[in-house]
Amino acid sequence: MKQFVPLRGGRIAYQTYGDGAQDMIVFHGLTGSSWLDAEWVEAIEDADVRCIVLERPGYGDSSPIEMDHVADWCVLFGPIVAALGITNAIAVGCSAGAVYAYASAFADPDAIGEVWILDGVPAVYLDRVIRHYSVEGREAYAKFLNGARTEIQDYYATGLDEFLATLPPDADPYLRNTLTDARANHCFGPAQESRLQITPWGFDPANIGQRVTLWHAEGDTMVPFAGAEEMAEILKDATLLTADPTLFGANDSDLDVHIGSISHGFLQLLGRIET
Repeated sequence: MKQFVPLRGGRIAYQTYGDGAQDMIVFHGLTGSSWLDAEWVEAIEDADVRCIVLERPGYGDSSPIEMDHVADWCVLFGPIVAALGITNAIAVGCSAGAVYAYASAFADPDAIGEVWILDGVPAVYLDRVIRHYSVEGREAYAKFLNGARTEIQDYYATGLDEFLATLPPDADPYLRNTLTDARANHCFGPAQESRLQITPWGFDPANIGQRVTLWHAEGDTMVPFAGAEEMAEILKDATLLTADPTLFGANDSDLDVHIGSISHGFLQLLGRIET
């Protein structure tokens, strides 16, 4: 069930899974939401964690709050921490959510004690990072940086509408709910975040002092593994773990590898938490 944190100029929606002692905040991917699939929910309920999944501005039932830089999230995060009583949490950044896990750790070291980055988007505004992306990836980021947000919204909305139209009536409710929430506000969330990723974030990730565990598949072409290696060098205290390549088959798509690695990484790291 969704709940809400009121903010100046809007609200942030979230859902909570589990009621354990260890706080955890999950930051979803670019086409994500506060919904989790059944495997994650079961694993969380078996662990000693309270997992809070936030819907970022413009996603689902969160207000489309305009941001100029990722650092603007730091201002929004303070009231969320206070309202939810978050202490010494693990921030989990999945794909595009990595950017906000980093920002939250930078904003409040008391609230965030550790960071997990699962096939997470690195600091692509840095030349040393973006150079590892494909030509197509670099061209896409150039469009996100220079294009009108309304055009980017149209781009994402068209793609999601086409995909949602193909879902059978008995499709997994998690998938339908997640994509519908990503589509909210005419894809304000994905469009804004695509621009914010490539814009200087407004804080230096090198100044994050918490331990960061980066989990990444070497075969991930959506978010290149070399970008994760660069982030491991940029961060003060980082460990880079690689997904077992035997998890993926020759017929797996780029998206299959990306999503599969994220899911496997979350379940593996969650299993390390003492109950």
